[in-house]
Amino acid sequence: MLLETINRCMLEINFRREPIYLPDESLKEPRYARYRHAVNRMPSLRTLRRLFIGRVSHRTPEQWREDVTDLLRFNVEATDDDLKWSKGSRVKDSTS
Repeated sequence: MLLETINRCMLEINFRREPIYLPDESLKEPRYARYRHAVNRMPSLRTLRRLFIGRVSHRTPEQWREDVTDLLRFNVEATDDDLKWSKGSRVKDSTS
């Protein structure tokens, strides 16, 4: 069901990636006004932004594999669905 939702949403936004991963702060910039308006008008884009956890670059197959593994580990360990992964980020335990 979730994969069907993601597929439908990606089709509705014509597979544009940038409006999914841009931080809210960037959407306030004039050069991203079209994406800000799209987020306000498209429930599918809002859904993808809500589900987005992080972006992995494709520099080398080894680096990509390591970063995907790290992102998946982060996703399993994170208890806050609003947290986003970035290379080198770690989930902080609630006792720290």
